[in-house]
Amino acid sequence: MTKDKGTLIEVSEVPVDHENAASTKTVPEGVIGEKEGQGQFKRSFKTRHIQIVTLGSNIGSGIFISTGKALRFAGPGSMIISYTIVCSMVICVLEIITELSIVYPSSGNFIDFTERFLDPAAAFAVGLGEWLAWTTVMASEGAAVFTLVSYWTTTVPVAAWMTIILVVTFAIHALPIIWFAEFQYGTSIVKVVMLLMILISCIVMCAGGGPTGTVHNGQFWDSSEYEVFKNGVRGFSFSCLYCLWGVGDQVFIGMLAGESESPRFSMPRTVKSAGIRVFGFFMILVMFITLLVPESDPRLWGTAGSITSSPFIIAMNDAGIKYLPDVINGMMVVCLALGGLEPVYIAARCIRHLAVRGMLPKFIARVDKQGRPTWSLLITFLFTIVFTYMNCSGTGATVFTWFSSITTTIFMVVWVVLGIVSIRFHLAIRAQNSDILIQKHSWRAKLFPVGPVFLSLTSFLILVGLFYGSLFPVGGKPNAYDFFTTYLGVPLILVAYACYKVYFRTSIPKLSEIDLLEGHRPLSEREVVIMDYYTSLPWYKRLWTYVNTADSKHLT
Repeated sequence: MTKDKGTLIEVSEVPVDHENAASTKTVPEGVIGEKEGQGQFKRSFKTRHIQIVTLGSNIGSGIFISTGKALRFAGPGSMIISYTIVCSMVICVLEIITELSIVYPSSGNFIDFTERFLDPAAAFAVGLGEWLAWTTVMASEGAAVFTLVSYWTTTVPVAAWMTIILVVTFAIHALPIIWFAEFQYGTSIVKVVMLLMILISCIVMCAGGGPTGTVHNGQFWDSSEYEVFKNGVRGFSFSCLYCLWGVGDQVFIGMLAGESESPRFSMPRTVKSAGIRVFGFFMILVMFITLLVPESDPRLWGTAGSITSSPFIIAMNDAGIKYLPDVINGMMVVCLALGGLEPVYIAARCIRHLAVRGMLPKFIARVDKQGRPTWSLLITFLFTIVFTYMNCSGTGATVFTWFSSITTTIFMVVWVVLGIVSIRFHLAIRAQNSDILIQKHSWRAKLFPVGPVFLSLTSFLILVGLFYGSLFPVGGKPNAYDFFTTYLGVPLILVAYACYKVYFRTSIPKLSEIDLLEGHRPLSEREVVIMDYYTSLPWYKRLWTYVNTADSKHLT
């Protein structure tokens, strides 16, 4: 049924032939290179899942840990600039992922796009790199949980906390995929509430609130007493690294499109709202950090990964605020206890799609009737267990530093590749005179070509700065340990690329020969009805749908 403009619309009764609407080829809906007999994912994610989970996925241990490390290493000036640049890059990534994911919605996502528009060897390298990166994220989040709990007690062994997290994570992934979506939705809401609490407390502390609080009016920006731009290029580059650890590489959003009910409706709204929210939240937080805590505060040099070295906790302790640090710490523990859901989800789908494309043994590609990639989940779980319990044999701080460095440098390489892929996608469309982006309700990236160029070039320059900073560490001499602690992710991807390239002798396809039809998912009849109605709404009613996270079949 439909109602008049400006009221409720219900289009769930519109009949849709999903198989024919998805593709003209005999492959599952919108999945590039799928093969029959392997099973397929279910489109279980609703718009509310994608919007809220996207925002919540950016709120993790990085807010507590990485921000303090960035301030102490780069100073307030470099920190503001680096976070501004990286958050701007996030908006570019979101636009690129959205544009490609609407045309080719697939859980393989950036692996698909890289293979099609750049080089299969590059697709294998970044896919394997992302799998490693997100598998180690799970382990580092486990280390973060232990340090958060250590704020209260150290009597419980670290192995016990690791085991609890692993069991909870594995149990949820063993359920049908909709359970994963609902758990992520719930924890994301908790994260948003926690973030709002932090922001309000920062405003109060800047105004001098708290029993021992003082007014903060920018005194820590005084260059005569503090280093505003600390450690030059190295400080700036490492601050970018720490920021990227906090915001993530955003490929998670594109993977959700492969299991979304209506990618055309949910993805553009997600990229618009999530980009603004991520940029706004992080930049406001960073601004408050530089006002509340000086870069020279010795507490910032506490145990890496420790909640006591968080600039927010330091500021609250200085203001004499009681109980609130415990509340925020408790909320963060709950969120990180479920923090392995997203990393395992992404990692499993990375190696699953490599198997779909024949880059790994084909049995890894199997999906059961509930939409779970059983073998890729099992393999990811096994490696996750190994990486997680590595924290028990050494200090959580050391493991966290290694894992976070590997992860973020791999993310940065993926961003370089993603910008190139976007450029080649548009060039292929032009070379073949394709109408794939000018069909009814098509969506184009508004920042093209500036966005992809800015993304790839800036990512490359940051990697160059990190190379310099890891080769010549601040306060030390060149040594292999410091270099690989920071830069290990880059040579891992380069070696994977070179080995695959040499063995399979892959080549970069000509723009005129790139297949623009495989996996393309035209809008179904139901989605056309939805988009016709949505685009006919006044601007203020369309704006409201960003706030209430309405699903595509219920627009108000």
